Amino acid sequence: MENRDKIVVLLAGGRIVQRHEEHDNPELTDEELYALLPDDVKSHVVFQKWSFQPPSNYSLRMCADIMGMAAGYIHDEGARGVVITCHIQAMAELAYFADLIWELNPPVIFTGSIFNAGTQNSETALRLTQSVRAALSGACTGKGALICIQDAIYAPADVLRISNFNRAGLLAFPESPLGVFSQPSGDYISLRFPRHRKVMKLHAQIARNIPVISASLGDGDVVLRALLDKRFEELDGLIVSGLGDGDVPSTWVPLLRKLLKSDIPVVLSSRYPDGIVQATENYEGSASQLLEMGLISAGMLSPYQARIRLAVGMAAGLKGQELADYMGSK
Repeated sequence: MENRDKIVVLLAGGRIVQRHEEHDNPELTDEELYALLPDDVKSHVVFQKWSFQPPSNYSLRMCADIMGMAAGYIHDEGARGVVITCHIQAMAELAYFADLIWELNPPVIFTGSIFNAGTQNSETALRLTQSVRAALSGACTGKGALICIQDAIYAPADVLRISNFNRAGLLAFPESPLGVFSQPSGDYISLRFPRHRKVMKLHAQIARNIPVISASLGDGDVVLRALLDKRFEELDGLIVSGLGDGDVPSTWVPLLRKLLKSDIPVVLSSRYPDGIVQATENYEGSASQLLEMGLISAGMLSPYQARIRLAVGMAAGLKGQELADYMGSK
């Protein structure tokens, strides 16, 4: 098999493997990609193409398909690991989803770039080389899904996006990296292990309709009321992104009670990038009251991590306290 003992680079789009032209964003050919890699790396690589979708078209079901392909390269074809290119706008969420369900020892590493291939600041050769070196090193084995960015390897649960235009500030990392490269394209040096993670087996299709609704200062209930009045029956779940501790306007309380009576899981998160749900005060719309009502705490998860985690937990068949326990861990 052509993929046996190779690192499969699954091209799922992203500027890292696409040139920017006036009316199109054509992808690099395999020949162009191989030409960018050092000789000691290119012999270990096989490129495979997947649908080049814009990040706004991604769904969690598409993400599940990508991970099924990645697992197939290892299970069925004997690949040593998989590197996945994708658009930087979707990379943190896609990698976080992958980390929740990736049960294989060989690594799956996501990488991308804010710059298009072929531009003056292009990082295509650097990121692809680093990702493959990390996958080959053996140090990433058994660590789940990973992200290769900014000359380091990170656990997806530790990644927060803070900018869409600054190369150095594209991602913020509450935790230190799992490993770094001795030189920009040199050897991979492992620094630490990621925190323990619970890997889930999916027994049903990933839910499509789990919106995130965010509270803000002086906010009303128009959006939440419209959602419940017009599309209530289509909801699979809801993520409430509350102020700081998880508080919401008092007018949201009866609407959320209505949702809870229909057995639709409602998860409460903090809108802060590095926030945590805290039951510190007790008033109408406070996190304390909402949790007593039956909303599920997302703990330290961001609203977007909570959405992905809820979808995975539901597809794994979790309900009630099991689902609440799963949502409360990072």
